[in-house]
Amino acid sequence: MFWKDVRVLYSTEQELVECFLEQLVADGPWEAVNFNVEFNYMRGKTDIIAVSVSNELIAIEAKLSKWRSALHQAYRNRCFADKSYVLLPLKTAELANSYEHEFDRRGVGICCIQDGQITILKEAVADTPAQPWLKEVALQYVSKG
Repeated sequence: MFWKDVRVLYSTEQELVECFLEQLVADGPWEAVNFNVEFNYMRGKTDIIAVSVSNELIAIEAKLSKWRSALHQAYRNRCFADKSYVLLPLKTAELANSYEHEFDRRGVGICCIQDGQITILKEAVADTPAQPWLKEVALQYVSKG
């Protein structure tokens, strides 16, 4: 099992992502039916993209400590995603959540892994992506998963 006790820090971003994916498959909050990692597009590389049973595309940007950087990347991901989140270790997520107005302005959510489960501290705003064609590319990328 990859999840960590809340007192333990993740040593790498990859470890955080692996823990998240394990929980996403086991009992994720979005009823994700499929996912893939490292979606490369012109504006960057998204750590995780998942598709829900209702065909909602969710982008997740993981960081260990630089939550502002994750927020900017997650905001860019909204060009193709219906919802966009930052994934942070619990303590960093709690700090980021204290700046919730920054997340509100951008419609980005905050999630972490707490007690071995994905916890959403701030729900992302669902919206139609600005570039629907890029959403289709992302959906194809997930289906190739």
